[in-house]
Amino acid sequence: MARGIDEFDLIRRYFAPLTNGEPGALGLRDDAAWIRPDSGMELVVSADAIVSGVHFPTSTKPADVARRALRVNLSDIAAKGARPCCYTLALQLPDTVDEDWAAAFVSGLAGDQETYGVFLLGGDTTRTPGPLSLSINIFGQAIENKMIKRSSAGVDDDVYVSGTIGDAALGLASIMGDLAVDDAEDRAFLEGRFLQPEPRVSLGPALVGTAAASADVSDGLVADLGHICAASGVSAEIQQHRVPFSGAARRVVTDSQPLWTKLLTGGDDYEIVFTAPASARDRVISIASATGVSIMRIGRTIPVTDGIPAVSVRDETDNIVEAGFGGYRHFAGDVTRG
Repeated sequence: MARGIDEFDLIRRYFAPLTNGEPGALGLRDDAAWIRPDSGMELVVSADAIVSGVHFPTSTKPADVARRALRVNLSDIAAKGARPCCYTLALQLPDTVDEDWAAAFVSGLAGDQETYGVFLLGGDTTRTPGPLSLSINIFGQAIENKMIKRSSAGVDDDVYVSGTIGDAALGLASIMGDLAVDDAEDRAFLEGRFLQPEPRVSLGPALVGTAAASADVSDGLVADLGHICAASGVSAEIQQHRVPFSGAARRVVTDSQPLWTKLLTGGDDYEIVFTAPASARDRVISIASATGVSIMRIGRTIPVTDGIPAVSVRDETDNIVEAGFGGYRHFAGDVTRG
């Protein structure tokens, strides 16, 4: 176990309270747990692991590590039109971690549990000679047979995205010292968008019955829309000038096309990209109003040419912007994120 911490004492003192007394967690005193979905609902399950030096800088505060780990999983559940309920946590701790780190980490989880209405169901803790890493399995509930999949987009669907795109990529570049953001408020905003993403937990379930297909924007807007296209057997065109960018991002990027492209492909936004038929435009506007989440129509799906589903980006003069596939790929020789 990590420095100065007994595994079972760590569970009893810090993690057991995160169960909020839910009976299925069994007080974290067993080696399994149970979940019973509500009547007419089905369980939706997702999992994400994050590793220090790969998914977040090694200097990240423990509370931010906790919030980021939970929120990226909440985002997966939201994109499926499900409401989150609970999660398990597998935590691999190096010797450099002490009890103060653990206390701050659990504090971050506890705050987000209250915000998002979830609880800890179980998990595992172990010592590792490698970097700090943790994996969360998250469980949500969706109406039976109503989960929004990647594979249901049709040709001539509208393409939408929530929130703003590219802030997190700029925030990470700022944290790593690769990008100078002179304005302190802009710098804090952009870095906060990376460290503490906002999963769209209210928007996702509201899209059930309206969205044809959806994904959360974790690998990058172009890449994640590409995942929808590949699963659905369609291609897509998006208009760069219609993609929603924050004021902070616009002030940093100005007229640099390479930086504009980075916003489209950088990842870690944890917004929702989705498609819907043109007949649903009024419903999408109503959903945005009801949830308080901005939604922008940025393009459309088109038939596949040359047999390969693809995403193309066009500028205001309708010229193709070279954006590539974009996205982070763990096994493709990419530079690590942190």
